[in-house]
Amino acid sequence: MKKAFIYLMTILPLASFAQQIPMFVGTYTSKTASKGIYIYNFDVKTGETTLSSTQESKDPSFLARNNNFIYAVNEVPNQEGTVSAYSFKDGHLTFLNSLPSGGESPCFVEVHPKGSLLAVANYTGGSAALFDLESNGVLSKRARLIQHEGKGVDPVRQEKPHVHSTFFSNKGDKLYVQDLGLDEISIYPVNKTGNAYSLADESEDIFTPAGGGPRHIVFDKKEKFLYVVLEMTGQIASYKKDGDAWMYQSTFDINPEGFKGSNGGADMKISADGKFLYATNRGDANTIATFSVEKDGELKKIANLSVKGKGPRNFNLSPDGKYLLVANQYTNNIVLFSRDAKTGLLTDTGKEIAVPAPVCIIF
Repeated sequence: MKKAFIYLMTILPLASFAQQIPMFVGTYTSKTASKGIYIYNFDVKTGETTLSSTQESKDPSFLARNNNFIYAVNEVPNQEGTVSAYSFKDGHLTFLNSLPSGGESPCFVEVHPKGSLLAVANYTGGSAALFDLESNGVLSKRARLIQHEGKGVDPVRQEKPHVHSTFFSNKGDKLYVQDLGLDEISIYPVNKTGNAYSLADESEDIFTPAGGGPRHIVFDKKEKFLYVVLEMTGQIASYKKDGDAWMYQSTFDINPEGFKGSNGGADMKISADGKFLYATNRGDANTIATFSVEKDGELKKIANLSVKGKGPRNFNLSPDGKYLLVANQYTNNIVLFSRDAKTGLLTDTGKEIAVPAPVCIIF
């Protein structure tokens, strides 16, 4: 009996520790009280968070993670931005290096599934940059810069290209580049030579509804359906794979019926089981919509909720899908919702994290 008690006391701290996972928050530091990247311990069972450390960085607006390496774009106003690499250990980040992003206002970063490439979207610069990564997490070099040209139908928001995101496909065999200014998605095949990866020279381009402004995308589990959040109209456009081509299907409103006001479609996520899709809208809405994903790829809206703040940017689901956290940039808070895995519905937990100008949340 004594041995059993000792064994229980030994494993209890391990069980408690396993409940805590790191959560990283990217912010804007210009004209705010933010210091940079905030690292929290997130309790997956209770949803409670405690601040672990803060890494000073200029406007680290968007983050990406590859194992114990964290990457941030530094979206410094009115100048060429940078992308920075960090190692993560014992609750703290250690700066590794940074490189110029190749354009103004880098706003998005993603790591290739194999961890050897990093893609960055330069919003004001209207370009996408590809970087080689070393095995130790260091940014090796900028391997490619894709500069877009042209303009869209809106003379104010689409006066030139505005690349807003760079997503790799689930398998990493393609890179999807979303251009808000051109209402266009450029799809580049990713080639592999030995252990090295590179982009093909030519892209396949698909167009989104005029004046919509494509921002972020998600796929279903089998990559048979593609969903695009349209920032300027607060909508989601859906596409279905037909052979090697994407065919437009439908457009769905993020807002509740009868909404009148300005839009700012921001982010979109799909649940791990592929059954539910979530999308945020800023502007006058400040809501998050819940959709069920039908077998034919159509979306059925089942709820709209207030995000309990203003300016919802990126949001994320906890790794187990139990919680959904929304970063409200203008009210300096992250709001925690619980999620019903069966119905997809969200419930406000009443829990919030006070953090200056939060933009991005990753685990």
